[in-house]
Amino acid sequence: MEGLKNALFKGLAKRSAKSEDRDASVRAGQLLKRVGGSVKEAAAKVGASPRTFKRWLAGEAAPRANNNEALNRANRDVLVPQGRRERLLRSADDQHLDYNEEGDSWGVRRPEGVGAPAGGFVVDATITVSQDTRRRSVNLGEYLSSGHMSDLLDAFMSGNQSKAEGVLTEGFELWVPSAHIDAVHGINFAPLDYEG
Repeated sequence: MEGLKNALFKGLAKRSAKSEDRDASVRAGQLLKRVGGSVKEAAAKVGASPRTFKRWLAGEAAPRANNNEALNRANRDVLVPQGRRERLLRSADDQHLDYNEEGDSWGVRRPEGVGAPAGGFVVDATITVSQDTRRRSVNLGEYLSSGHMSDLLDAFMSGNQSKAEGVLTEGFELWVPSAHIDAVHGINFAPLDYEG
């Protein structure tokens, strides 16, 4: 799903996904700065020894594949504050999602007097529905649960792109079963609120 990784980075970490493509010495330096300058703490976040971490900083050695991904995970961890994580988890709530057996479809059935919610998990994407391809903003907050958001956060933090794609695909399938996401341009999220 083109653009999803960068959209998640911008929404959650307020950075470009390209930061993970930088040289290991740069990423190690960023992590060191983000943890307050403690080589011991930065190395522990990656699961490396302080000596090895210092070699990465100096450009004397490059991390192996598993340590390279651990370095990226550690940077993601310090870039996404707890408050932003909590807002993401509260941006979806499937309490009004209802299955229509006759039509064999899902839809939102809000109780009388409850209008469209404020906030939610909004995806800006190029989407194809019934051969109509265009850019749309879709609030998937009513179609996904907080459990889905937990899975999405976990997928981002661990770098599991296919898991993140799976969560979004499921939401779009509930929104319109024939929807196909061509590219994701951005995500915004705020707690889903039916009162506002």
